[in-house]
Amino acid sequence: MLTRLRRIFSILAVVSMLSVMLAACGGDATPTTGTGGTTDQATATTATTGGTTDATATTGTTGGTTDATPTTAMAGGEATATTGTSGGTGGTGGAAMTLPAGCSNVELSYWNPFTGPDGPHMGTLTDQFNAANPNIKVTMTTQADYYTQIQTAAASDTLPDVAIIHADQVATWAYRNVLRPIDDIATSMGLSGSDFPAAVWAAGNVAGKRYSIPLDIHPMTMFYNEDLLKAAGMTAPPATREDFEKAAAAISSQSGKKGFLITSGFPVQQIFQQLLHQYGGDAFNADGTKITWNSDAGVKALTWMKDAQSKYSEPNLEVDADLAGFKAGNAGMIWNGIWQVSNVTGEAVSFPGKGAPVPQIGDKMAVWAGSHQLTVPAHKSGADKCKDSAAGIFIKYVVDNSVEWAKAGPIPANNKVRNSDAMKAIQPQAAIAPSVESAFFSPPVPGITDAFAPLDDAVGSVMSGKATDIKKALDDAASRAQQILDENKGKYTAPPTTK
Repeated sequence: MLTRLRRIFSILAVVSMLSVMLAACGGDATPTTGTGGTTDQATATTATTGGTTDATATTGTTGGTTDATPTTAMAGGEATATTGTSGGTGGTGGAAMTLPAGCSNVELSYWNPFTGPDGPHMGTLTDQFNAANPNIKVTMTTQADYYTQIQTAAASDTLPDVAIIHADQVATWAYRNVLRPIDDIATSMGLSGSDFPAAVWAAGNVAGKRYSIPLDIHPMTMFYNEDLLKAAGMTAPPATREDFEKAAAAISSQSGKKGFLITSGFPVQQIFQQLLHQYGGDAFNADGTKITWNSDAGVKALTWMKDAQSKYSEPNLEVDADLAGFKAGNAGMIWNGIWQVSNVTGEAVSFPGKGAPVPQIGDKMAVWAGSHQLTVPAHKSGADKCKDSAAGIFIKYVVDNSVEWAKAGPIPANNKVRNSDAMKAIQPQAAIAPSVESAFFSPPVPGITDAFAPLDDAVGSVMSGKATDIKKALDDAASRAQQILDENKGKYTAPPTTK
């Protein structure tokens, strides 16, 4: 996962430079909210036959029956008897959704970046949809170098019918007119803000219109070695600053053990944002036009991180050293993305590795998180009523049956699915799930994630010991980031025009 993130950061930096040369695009933004457990591979994988993700490019479709039986799916994921069951794994119920008269044998292309072990779970969902809806055939394509592929397809008018876009990228691609507003489709699905945590729903509202439907939330997670925690006298994972520091100190007193490993690279910038919010601050003002992370809250957040490093960790650890130390049984706790579930819990480790919500260190609970969102890309030929209806039926099915997707790590964004009995059986995801109610996201401003590059540098410099003046490091980063935000105003001068 981390390898893919570093690669996608580099890719999108290049995309940003190329964007001025491509008519379909504007300035770019690095997806600093993460990718929810995807792992890039050398070749794009296209499949809907169980989601295989080997290194060889493959193409296929499933559910290939395309007879004239009217396709009917429930707005909550349950299908009528004419098409089989569209739900059953945490579906939310609701009114039936049907294709318009005259629409049959609709074919949809669906792109996502799930090239890692999460891919098969999305492949399973796609297979199940095709089997339950014989009048719609979805071909799922899993792309490496994902946003480069999106940009290239936008320039050549070969975008898919449905695409996954990260929450912090929705505004950027909407302003590039790569995505279409989907207010009508959302209405046909019977979905509204009451079905999701407010923050993740807001991420898809750009310039007064809805551009995406949340699939999941992938939060920062505390992974812990239950044996070391018990040896420290703790019977439950710490949820407060007092308990966390007590546990970290007790574990660190054990020979050869560290209570809390924290690196000088990814995901320390995300950890900083989390603590910044917990101490009452924010990275931006409300409309995303001003950098505000160099506040007193920001100084408190980074000071706590540096102190925790000196007390419970080792200095200047490289990226992934926290994961390696934890897996070796030498660390009591680490904070990383929930996409690491399959890497540091269960059979992946020789001790009881568990996951829990991150603790509240500051004055209020706040959790850094990313989100995969389902979107409908634009085509020069305009909207197609048959495909739009089919896309709505498919998106609603995936959202309502996202318990299957939760097995890959991410937490379902839909409230009813997240709180369903089926979801409660999936551990440790179910234990982590309540934390998404406190998740925050960047304002839906085009190119806003460009501004995080200077913050990456500042936090990394402090944690590596290269910078010792925390306030100055944050001030300098804020100044450089503000220039980026101001420059972006010139790149995105007009609101989206795609209808």
